[in-house]
Amino acid sequence: MNWLPIIFILIAAWIIVFYLAVTLLKSHVSPYGPALLIKTQAGVKTIEKVSKFKFWDYFISFFYYAMPVLAVATVILLVYEAILVVSIPKSAAPSLSYALALPGINPAIPVGFGIVGLIVAVALHEASHGIAARKFNIPVKSTGLLWLIIPIGAFVEPDEEEMKKVEPKIRGKIFAAGPGMNVTLAVIFLVLSILLAYSFVPVQGAPVQSSVNPMILPGDIIQAVDGQSIANVGALSDLSLAPGSYVHLSLIRNDHHITETVMYGVYVTALVKNYPAYDAGITAGSVIISVGNHTISNVTAFEGVLSLYKAGQSVMVETFNGTIFKYYNITFASKYSYLVSSGIPNPNISKDYPFIGVDVSLFGVGLFDQFSYLNLLRNPASAGPLGFFVYLGLPFHFELPLPPSLLSSFYSNFFSLNLEYLFYWLFWLNFALGLTNILPIVPLDGGYVLLNTPSLQKNKKARDAIVATVSLLVLFLILWEFIIPHI
Repeated sequence: MNWLPIIFILIAAWIIVFYLAVTLLKSHVSPYGPALLIKTQAGVKTIEKVSKFKFWDYFISFFYYAMPVLAVATVILLVYEAILVVSIPKSAAPSLSYALALPGINPAIPVGFGIVGLIVAVALHEASHGIAARKFNIPVKSTGLLWLIIPIGAFVEPDEEEMKKVEPKIRGKIFAAGPGMNVTLAVIFLVLSILLAYSFVPVQGAPVQSSVNPMILPGDIIQAVDGQSIANVGALSDLSLAPGSYVHLSLIRNDHHITETVMYGVYVTALVKNYPAYDAGITAGSVIISVGNHTISNVTAFEGVLSLYKAGQSVMVETFNGTIFKYYNITFASKYSYLVSSGIPNPNISKDYPFIGVDVSLFGVGLFDQFSYLNLLRNPASAGPLGFFVYLGLPFHFELPLPPSLLSSFYSNFFSLNLEYLFYWLFWLNFALGLTNILPIVPLDGGYVLLNTPSLQKNKKARDAIVATVSLLVLFLILWEFIIPHI
């Protein structure tokens, strides 16, 4: 589909709506860059009622005192990430579009779930500021929505003059309430997402995520090889049959059970240009029969045989393309040198470890481990000490939402699956918004909490210098993460 005409029509329509709104509805609508601020008193009454609950006294105080701890933890995380990005090769540097948690701009965030999640996160963030303001008898002048073709946020407008009159500690508490709400919502939706994941049941077999084998398609589930049951990805990887022989695969394809006759072996799925295998003429789709005198029965065997050699040594590699056997005299390159040339400094590997420049896989397929994936959804800690960050990173591997071809890996229904996605994105966007606003950098909430810290009020010049220094340091760390990988 050609989206350019649709985008052009939407922009033209928005310009007309924008002009009419700011011209005819001046008392309720005001421009905010290319967006519209639509003010209303409806939310003011709701905030007034909700703020009367005693719960908010404890909530506001808790997050006010928690903010310094959360801010320090967030800065430590930024420092850790700044160290990690140094090892990212330029070829793998993420696009700057990933810096913004905005659906439609960040390719990892689905537009539908992203818009809903962002509206909820921003609206309740702003509502919390309003509730905190009312707890300290500061009037809320108006509330409303921020529109840019679609609603992209919300706002609450406390009386600024009254805000200036209250003591700094109270202002700090009002600013802390917003990210506090996002953190709370993130925890709630994380728990809901984890609980709902227990309703999904993995299908037995080895789901295919990608394939260079024309007989096996992405989305197929391999359930047996020559009658030998395949319960999961590991069972398929452990097979050890004669390379180049033909076997019968029992597959599930589009909810139908079928059988395909496929050549068994370790297939070459990709080659690195100007490295030994490519230069020798080995082609993708070939099956590696042997390396030297060693038969290659699976990927583990291939990796084990390579470890017997060193860079600079030569060996005969035998392949089979289904028609003829071919033999290639290969001189190993250095994998260490390859990784360094790819932009990875000081790789943790021996300098003479051999490398022929191929990617390989059994049957020429990339597999999706549905059991590990489901374990991660149910318990992020199952992925190790950094499992929570693996869980957070699922969208950047385009594994949440899952590609349609992999949905057959689980027994689920449309409603539960989409509710799981919704809970996840409500968690993810609240966590992202909360974490961002905790950062001690003006003009974010964390920066204003720091600016209004009671102990810094005695010497305002020193206070301003401290806030400016911390803000610049945090800004430097943020820019470092996105600029350094591109240099």
